[in-house]
Amino acid sequence: MTSLHYGSPQIAIGVTFAVLAVLLALAFGVIAVQAGSEVAAQRVHDVGYWLRKRWLALLLVIGVLVVGISLFDLPFASGGADGRTVVKAVGGQFFWSLVPDRVPAGTKVRFDVTSIDVIHGFGLYDPHGHLIGSVQALPGYTNELDLTLGEAGVYRIRCLELCGVGHSTMQNTFTVAAR
Repeated sequence: MTSLHYGSPQIAIGVTFAVLAVLLALAFGVIAVQAGSEVAAQRVHDVGYWLRKRWLALLLVIGVLVVGISLFDLPFASGGADGRTVVKAVGGQFFWSLVPDRVPAGTKVRFDVTSIDVIHGFGLYDPHGHLIGSVQALPGYTNELDLTLGEAGVYRIRCLELCGVGHSTMQNTFTVAAR
């Protein structure tokens, strides 16, 4: 199970949004205090445009930082299928078929996911129950999901797209064996 620690992206993002919330609360406080006083329309216009430019710049900087930080923490591998074990995952009402259904720990895996009937959502959960990857299973099309499965255990596959009356029972397991 992952835990939050100093320097983790979740802490940085949380602190950033807490600071923004405090600044926003202060701005509303200043506005509330000055609500009854007379202010020239030109002054409101000038201050408003001055604030708007800086607010846009701040949001752009925060957006770039959040995207930049989160890109380093993605569980997905990049690149081609070189050196990967390809697992054929086929969904149907209401089952998942996986071939092979077992790989050794530390294996780079490419799930080739498709459907034989309707749209399904292929969701892969690690042994602790955390969603580590998902992709849609579409009839007549194969989507790819590249992951490195480093932890031994039983991974659960569930359907994440409402696909019919048996949707809630549509699941299977995938085993990652200890080396």
